[in-house]
Amino acid sequence: MLKNANQKHTTLILKAIAFIFIMWAANVSYGFLHEAAHALTVKMLGGQVYEIYVNPLGTDAYTIHSSVSGVADTLSLEVAGMAMTTLLAFITLLSDYKPIPIFMAMRTAIYALNYSPGTDIHAIQQAIGAGAILVTALLVALNLACATIAMAAMIKSAKTPTVKAFSSSLGRVLHQNNS
Repeated sequence: MLKNANQKHTTLILKAIAFIFIMWAANVSYGFLHEAAHALTVKMLGGQVYEIYVNPLGTDAYTIHSSVSGVADTLSLEVAGMAMTTLLAFITLLSDYKPIPIFMAMRTAIYALNYSPGTDIHAIQQAIGAGAILVTALLVALNLACATIAMAAMIKSAKTPTVKAFSSSLGRVLHQNNS
């Protein structure tokens, strides 16, 4: 009985470590892909990218690039990062690990609500004024829909009993030992 309890604790600890590692990797990937979308947009607009930075935790990221001019170019540049992470959230729905799309979607939705100077949505607001609220509403709606889909899948899988399957050779060995 004690051995079984120790195995459960070890399994729980390993699952927690795996969860932390996966979320760390998702966070760093989120920051890098967000900034890569900005960099790609700058290049498509004919500009220069000098640096992409993502800190080791993925909590701070930026792209240093040449300036863009015009409302359309500014809007394209600033929307690119959040559009990429929204797309990433939906793509990660294809994985069996539903915390990832929930994390990606919620992080993007929260970021789309952040109008602090230096944020993408603040730059959008500076470029198009009150229309930035529509961009925020669209991004939040899409990302909340993605998170809802992932949560519904998690709830459904939690309610569905899992059946442990054995390979046919293992089944024969177990059957022979019981006979």
